[in-house]
This record gives sequence, structure tokens and C-alpha cells, in this order.
Amino acid sequence: MNEKRGFHHGDLKNEIIKQGLKIIAKKGFKAVELKDIAKACGVSTPSIYRHFNNKDSLMESLLFNVAEIFYDFLATGVDSDLSGDPKENLVYMGLRFVKFSQEYPRYFEFLFYSGFERHLNLGADIQLKHCHEKNSFELFKQEVIKYLNGCGIKNNYNLHIINLWAYISGLAGIVDSLDVVDKDKILAEYISNMVQTYTLGITHTDNRGDSI
Repeated sequence: MNEKRGFHHGDLKNEIIKQGLKIIAKKGFKAVELKDIAKACGVSTPSIYRHFNNKDSLMESLLFNVAEIFYDFLATGVDSDLSGDPKENLVYMGLRFVKFSQEYPRYFEFLFYSGFERHLNLGADIQLKHCHEKNSFELFKQEVIKYLNGCGIKNNYNLHIINLWAYISGLAGIVDSLDVVDKDKILAEYISNMVQTYTLGITHTDNRGDSI
């Protein structure tokens, strides 16, 4: 196959990622094939291997790019002012999380349900492995910590963070099956009530452990 375009420096790599993202957004991560990306780029399939060692390497790069998209979506509209209401911020971020799963269902599936999904490292300083500076979990974690601090919880955050992340990601996964009127309003109530219930549990801890 003759290369139809002239690519210089990182242009071809960027185009490969761009076309890969298009395929995922339209058909899902399982539909990604190197030959289809090469055709869309107007190059031969072997040209892809100049930039990616194998398909897994490309998929990991695509995952990082989708993770950045998710991060930017999650961060949009969040009040970073420390004087803001941490509960309102947390509820709003939860709504953005759920909304992402509705607006970008294929990206959401790739991030949370694919074989290339990111993994949580449940260490002393909980974090997501294989992520760079735009780490959506880190962003969420900091909002939870601000909320917990406002509730008088100053340490032992891990279990609380995981529980909140699991609840909201689970809600995002089933949101399309919810047959309700004013879904956005109902979702906000779900998340707010859950956070309120969670508050009642954590305010009775003695801060000596991660119990709730």
C-alpha cells in the first residue's frame, strides 16, 4: 500500500491516535484494528509499528488519551475555590461522572470495562496505576478529601474514597436502565442522599481506622 500522505515528526503518531479514538467512539474498543487505522491514515499497516511496538502499546496510548478526555470532562465546572461547598462540588463531580457515561458510552466502556482498564493501587497513598498528570481518580480523591475534612475526618481516607468512587461508577454503569422522569434531578438526589448517608456513618468514627 502506497502512503498517501506525508507525515513528519509526530504527525503520523498523532493521526494514528486520532483515528483510533474515532473507531472507539463509534464502534467500541473491540473494533480497533491496525489495518483499519492504517487505511484511515492513508499509510501501510507496518508504518504503525514505527510508533507503537504492538497493538497493546497502541491501546494503552489510546487509553491514556481517553483518560485525559474523562479528566477534562470531570473537571469542567468544578469550583476549585476552597471557599466553595465541598459537598456541592462532590455531588456535581458525581453528576459529571455519570453524564460522561451517557455522552461517551464507548469511552466509558473502554475506561472501566476493557482488558486495558486502569487499575487501583490500594496502598497507603491510593492512586491509579499507569496514569499521568491528568488522573481523574486523583482529581476525585482530592474532592473527597476536602469533603471529609469538612466533616472532621483528617486521615484514613482510603476506604471512604473507594466507596464513593465505586458507588458513582456503579451508578454510571446502570444509568441508561433507569426509567425515571427528570433523570438529572433524580441522579443529583441519589448522589446527594448517598453522600449525606455516608456523612452520618463517617462522623461516628473515631479516626483510628478506615471503618465506617
